[in-house]
This record gives sequence, C-alpha cells and structure tokens, in this order.
Amino acid sequence: MSRLRPYSKTLTLILVLWTLLLPVLEASVSCRMSSRFLARGERAVLEVVVLGKRPITFPQVAPVEGVKIQPSGRGPRTRMIPGRRLEHTYSFIVSSYEVGNHQIAPVEVLLDSGTSTTEPLTFSVFNPDSLNWSTAMAGRTKFRYASAFKALEDQPYIDQAIEVEIKLYIPRDLFVIDWGIPDFERDGLTAWRMQPRETRSEINLLGMPYISVAYPSTMTPNRPGNVTIGPAKIRLISTKVVMDGILRREQIESWVNTPMLKLQARQLPPNAPSGFENAVGQFKITTSTGQSKVKEGDPIPVDILISGSGNLDTMNPPRPLSPLGWKVYDPSRRQRGDERRELIGSVSFQQFLRPLELKSNIPAYKLVFFNPETETYDSIQTEAIALQMTPAIGSSSPVGPPPKLTTPIEEMTDILGLIPVSEITRQRRLVFTQHWLHTIGGIAALTLIFRALWLFWRDRTSTDPRHRHAMKELKELESQSHSGHEFLMGAGRFIERWLDHHSNKEIRRILEERDATCFRPQKDAEAKIEAQHRKHILHTLRRAASRFIIVLFFVFYSLGSLHAGDVGQMAKDAYQSARYDDSIKLWLGAAPYSELSADTLYHIGNACYRAESPGHAALYYRRAITRDGLHHEARQNLRFLERKYGSLTIQRPDHQYLLALLPLGFWQSATWTGLWLMLLALLCYPASRRGARLRRVALAVIIFSPLVTVSSGLGWRYYPGDAAFAPIEKQAVIVNPEARLHTEAGRNSSVVIETPPGSLCEVLHQAGEWSYVSLATQTRGWLPSAHIEFVEPREAPKPPKITKPIAKETSA
Repeated sequence: MSRLRPYSKTLTLILVLWTLLLPVLEASVSCRMSSRFLARGERAVLEVVVLGKRPITFPQVAPVEGVKIQPSGRGPRTRMIPGRRLEHTYSFIVSSYEVGNHQIAPVEVLLDSGTSTTEPLTFSVFNPDSLNWSTAMAGRTKFRYASAFKALEDQPYIDQAIEVEIKLYIPRDLFVIDWGIPDFERDGLTAWRMQPRETRSEINLLGMPYISVAYPSTMTPNRPGNVTIGPAKIRLISTKVVMDGILRREQIESWVNTPMLKLQARQLPPNAPSGFENAVGQFKITTSTGQSKVKEGDPIPVDILISGSGNLDTMNPPRPLSPLGWKVYDPSRRQRGDERRELIGSVSFQQFLRPLELKSNIPAYKLVFFNPETETYDSIQTEAIALQMTPAIGSSSPVGPPPKLTTPIEEMTDILGLIPVSEITRQRRLVFTQHWLHTIGGIAALTLIFRALWLFWRDRTSTDPRHRHAMKELKELESQSHSGHEFLMGAGRFIERWLDHHSNKEIRRILEERDATCFRPQKDAEAKIEAQHRKHILHTLRRAASRFIIVLFFVFYSLGSLHAGDVGQMAKDAYQSARYDDSIKLWLGAAPYSELSADTLYHIGNACYRAESPGHAALYYRRAITRDGLHHEARQNLRFLERKYGSLTIQRPDHQYLLALLPLGFWQSATWTGLWLMLLALLCYPASRRGARLRRVALAVIIFSPLVTVSSGLGWRYYPGDAAFAPIEKQAVIVNPEARLHTEAGRNSSVVIETPPGSLCEVLHQAGEWSYVSLATQTRGWLPSAHIEFVEPREAPKPPKITKPIAKETSA
C-alpha cells in the first residue's frame, strides 16, 4: 500500500476520467449456448449476455418441457471488451434426456430503460448410440473418439443460413492442450470457418469419461439438390509425462477425422414477389442518415441496418422504393467479423443518394425476404426520412447543374471517376531530412531501447517452454515445403495457438487471407503462394512471436515510390468504400508532394469533392493541371465544378489572432519536444526496474507531455501565419465554403461580393491575416488569407479538414 500512495492521486484521476468517458448507451441483450447439439445426458452452458448497464435483477429462463435448466451457481461475470461496452454474462446449465429439438423461449431482462428480450434459441438432443466411432494414435497410444457434423435442418432452402457444428468426443485422459482449427471440404454451400468453444463438458460414453468440444458455424446452400460439408480433419496437441533421466512433459500431435454430412437443398417456392433477391430468414430493417440539411446536388449517405436471423453475410442490400429523381450509387457492406459463426446478428450497408431535383425526404426502403419458418414470402418497409434541401446557388433548373452549350447535361451531372491506370509518383529521388531536436531524441531513444533489450535478455532466458515450443513450430513451418493451401493453414494454426490476433492488424490480414483461400466453396488444394509473399508472412510471424520491436530513430530518408503501388491500391479501395478522408491521406502520404503525379492530384481532387469540399477539389484539379497541362480529366472536372458548387458558413475563429503573439517556430518546437518526451518516458519503463526513481519522473512526464503536445500542436495547426499560405506564385484558389470580398482589411467593412469556393484569384498583396486579391472577373477586394490556398504550395500540403455529418451508432 505504501508503494501505491505516490500514485493515489493519479489513479483517482484516471478512474474519474474513465467514468466520465464511459459511453452511456442503451443496453443490448443476447442468448448463446456452448453447443446447439447435445448427446443425451450431456450438459451445455447457456449464457445470457447483456452489453451496457448491468440488469436490475438476475434474468430468469422459462422452463422447457423435457429439459433441465438451472443456474450455474456463480454470479454474473463482468468484463470490458476492447472497443465496446461492459459485458455482463449470466450462466445456466442445460441438459436433457429427451431426443429431439427443443426451444428456449425469449429471456426477459429488466434494465433501467425497460424490459429487453433475447431471441428464441433452438437446440437438438441426439442419441449417442448413433455416433460413429474411430481410432487414432497419440504417439504410441491408441484412443477411440467420435466426431460428426450436426445441423438443425436436413433439407434447407437455397440461401437459407443454418447452424452447423462439429461435435468431437475425446477421452478425458488424453490431456489435450490445443484444439486445432478444422480443415473441411464443402460442395454446393458456403460455410464460415469453425473454432472450438472455450466451454467444454464431460459425458460418460463406452463406460469412460469423455470431453465434448463443439465447433460452431453457419452454412448456406447455394444450389438445389445434394450438398455436402466435410470430411474434416482436426489437429490435436496433447501432453504426456515422459521419464528419460528427467521428468518432463512431451507434446504429441494427433489427427482426428470427421465424416461427411449430406443435405438436400430445396428450391425456393415460385412466384416470388417483386423486389425479392436472396434474403432468407426473419429480419428487421431501419434506415438513418447523419445529414438531414443538404444542398441540391449534394450526395447524402444513408445507413441501412438489417438485424435478425438468416443469411446476413450473403444477402443483397435493399433498394429505395422511389428512386425517381435520385442518382443511386452502389451500396457498400460493412463486413462482419467472428459473429459470422452466429445465425442471429445484424449487417449494415451504406449507400449514397444524390438528388437530381429538390426533394423533401429520403425514399423508404423495402426488404422482401422468404421466411423458412412459415415457408412464405414477407416484406418490411422503413419510413421516409425528412430532408431540408436548399437549391444550389445560380441553379435555374431543378435537375443537375446549369447547362453548358458544349456539354450535354446527361454527361456532366457528376464528376469523372478515378483513372484506372495511373502513376502515383513522377520520379524517384532520395530525400534526406535532419534536425537537431530529432537527433537528440533519437540518440536518447536508442539508449533506452538498448537498455530495455539488455534487461529483457538478461531476465528472460530460454527456460520458457511455451516460447521454445512456439519457435520450434515456426522453424518447422519455415523448413518444410508446403503448397499454398497447406502453408496458409499452418500459418493460421500457429497464429491461433501462440499469437494475439485481435490487436495486430498484420496478423489479422494473414488470417483473412487464410480464410479467403482455404475456406471457400471451391478451393484449390494446389494453390501456390509466391516466395516473396511466403517470406513476408514468415517474417511477420517471427517478429510477432519474438515479443519485442526494435525502434530506430536515425536520419530519416524516403525512396519516392518504393511502395507506391500498394499505397495507391489501398487509396483506391478506400475511395470505392466511401472512406474519402482515408484515401486522401494515403495518396498524400504515398510520396513527397513534389513527386506526386498529376493523376494522384486528380484523384485527391475527386476524393475532396466526394467528401463535400468543392473548394479543395478545385484546388487539386488545378494542381494536377499545373503538373500536366494536358490532363483532360482534371480540366473536365474543373469545368464541372465551375458550373455547379454551393457555399457554407464558416467563420475564422478569434483564437488564431492570439496564436500569432508567438512565432510559428515556438509551436513547432514545443510540439516535437512534447512528442519526444512522451516517447522517452514510455521507454523508461522497460529500461528500468520496478520502483526506480526514473519511473516516477517518467510518470509525471507521461501525464503532462500530452497536454504540451496537444496544445502546441493545435497552435501549430491553426497558426494564421502558416507557411502553407505564403505565396510562391500569385495564383490561388478560394477553398473556404463561404468567402466574401471586403472593401477594407477588416470583417466589419462593406462586402464587395460573395465568392463561391473553387474560384481562381490572383494575390496582389498580403497584409498580416488579410490578402488583397483580384478575381478572374477583375473584381478586387480583401479577404482572409485563410480562405485561399496557393496552387503551388511552399510546403507539403496536409489533408484538408472537412466537416463530417454527426456519426450515429449505426454509422460509426
């Protein structure tokens, strides 16, 4: 306790801040079982899960005839899921001796906001005498096991998602420590990969105690007639005590097989109603938008949330009921994660609609689906969303932009898209940057890193058997010659056994590649993998398994387009997914600004326009034209923007005048100093012992350096005399959504003209925070320098700050 006293105030402050930052959201409830298929007399765990606030009372499960349900005897388990709310879990034990299907009624949970209910849950009880027994070897020991695919439906409809499990029964005395991921075949259906449940049960079979393990997932037939899943192969790792001079434990690998399961898929009933595509199940649908006040011609994002039970991962999104007068873009799906193995859940889509005329509401959406429970078609419909739409400035026609004599309206109601074949950079060159502050910080960081490594290797020897086994398995994976399919399966097994694949993005990418290659309907067992890609995967696994990262702060250099191709593809993918801010950052960060090609600047202009910043779009179109005078796409899009753009009210904040009291170099140096201090303070912990004085100093620095960094960084970012507005050439573009020319260099002076964004001007003179400009119409006046950006920037431009609609839970 005495050691905690110096930190009591800090801990109290962290606790208070955590309480204030904890989101107050409506709780959601769900119900799940450790296995949906139980042998007669087998016990399963039923869990009622509440996300958010804790229920007022302990949930009660209604009795089910022929089924015994009783509380597990322990209180609720509460844990914080990363990126989510608190999860409260209430456990029950379920068992039955009645063979057949049973349904647990919806469970009512009493919350502060009212009563919430779970979805009904169906499970099956089977006769263990129907199990097919096989034998396998664990070293020199032969054991009997049973394994089978189990499905609730033996005659599902096409596109009907049904629950499926692999039930595996292994002798208890085998001491299995690692339950592998099944590698299974499928024909005529799609199925998500299977993982073992953490909860396991025991049952007596053949007069011996057996361990029961469930591998749940969902599968969806995609053709009528005979469809099959399996056979499957599962790798198990068990331990055995060996006495060969010393007493030690030996790990033994064994393989078990699961026979094929055959199903008969049925065709959907004929005469499906209009609007039906492939939705099969029971669903609910809601729509929302974060942008209800719009301007004519602006794209509007619509979030579509579909919840319920069914083929959520394969269903096509619904369409608006009345698309007349709208340009409807293809919707994008937000992919689900591990919840794909659950039949009940939700899926969301985002679709952009652009009004071609004045509209008062967003049209309703209608979802037509087939209900396999009632074997009938049904439909649900959302309500229209009210809009406040204002006409575009200078628009004399309610449809699209003003007409142009040489360009038909039908061809110019939107900008041209991305250029399919384009270069990210113009040329390669080596760029060196040095700064005394970075040099000092780098030397200090290297010193702490080497100190931390020395402590790490001195304290951690090779006595960790788990680390030895992991590195041994990795060496086996490197030395053996596998096909692409076997190599990815081996890499996936290594990750799921030894590594944390939840917080490491590179590790998750390897798992996603494994899933896409090895768990698809028609997989190629002889699929090849390039040697370079194989080497990259092994390097990633070894780096993650080593559990430390060496960070070097040396002289920084950049090789233009070393990875420009990959960055360009990532930026295009983000653009196609409507993540325009991410695409702008990727394109701008692909290389130094002076090396970016005209095509890249053109793409940034497109992303700015889609992100509702026409001023910045025109700026980057002009920068592309400056770099390539014959860039026809940029010229055409610029002409389109010159005919149609709106304006928004944005005032320059007064605090920027206070920032000018100190020079820009002060804010820059303070920002970098705060970042270096924060990094060095964090490195002090692995580079020192527990209780060292250095850690106390580092704790104080960790607390105060973010305040210094954020405050000075804001001063740097919003400094009115930023070098981005310092002229090299006199050509500039008005990027502010609302810019007015004044008669004098002051906001209180008379207004000359309201200037739309994207206008070209010539900067004649600058006086402090004001610029005296001349428009293309020879109209002159004063306007804030922050409202313009020069076509040729002096320093590398930053991604434009674009105001976004308020995010909701369905669109976050």
